[in-house]
Amino acid sequence: MEEATLQGISPVFVGWHDCGQVLHTHRSQSYGRRVVRHYEIEYIVFSHSGYILTDGLPLQTIPHTVFVRRPGMEAEGVGVYRSVFVEFDPDEAARRLAVLDGLPPVILQTEEPTFGEDFFQSLALPPRPEPWQLLAWKSRMLWLLAGLLRQAAAGGGHSPGDDAPVRQALAYIHRHYRESVTLEQLAAAAGYSSGYFCKLFKKVTGLSPLQYVVRCRLEQAKKRMLTTRDPLETIMPEVGFHNYGYFWRMFKAVYGLSPQAFRQQ
Repeated sequence: MEEATLQGISPVFVGWHDCGQVLHTHRSQSYGRRVVRHYEIEYIVFSHSGYILTDGLPLQTIPHTVFVRRPGMEAEGVGVYRSVFVEFDPDEAARRLAVLDGLPPVILQTEEPTFGEDFFQSLALPPRPEPWQLLAWKSRMLWLLAGLLRQAAAGGGHSPGDDAPVRQALAYIHRHYRESVTLEQLAAAAGYSSGYFCKLFKKVTGLSPLQYVVRCRLEQAKKRMLTTRDPLETIMPEVGFHNYGYFWRMFKAVYGLSPQAFRQQ
């Protein structure tokens, strides 16, 4: 049955959007809360401070991350970041497909992403596309969907019921990120064993629990760097970092700039 459904996918273009045409200047600015009407796939081009509330889950806008949204989800982008996304239906009937609904809401890519900004730019269509442009667009969309399904199969999808324990763990992280946070503490907050919780958390967020802790601390450090003149030596321990070399490496790995270069731009 699933194979027959996949054979019937023929993506229909609905829209293409560049969220960074008017860039925000403050981390608290919102792109507005909305209910998603069609399927959407979004690529994060860059981020200075931002996250996307996806059905209430605060998912950070890490560069090269891909967000997947299905009809009926609530979404709100907050902060300073730029993204582009394509809006589509899986076929002319605009059916809901379980295989697409099962994709995780966020998919992390490697430092050399399979689907980068140029690829997502190619998913834009003119107001009156030629037949060959429509065919080329469909082929690119099918390649994108196949790639995302492959990554989801490798890491596993998630069901809506998975969100509640992850939300509990996220709340714990945001209360205690300044302190030492262990996997065991997070698993206990969610009410699961460490092994099962680890798999569940990654299904929902695309990150391991401790990776998310690091991203949360980095985001807090970045906010302090943007809004204060406090030296890094003061900021680091107040957001949970106690090793400058580790902080420097993680910051550059996530944001593409050293902390000093980020502050000077």
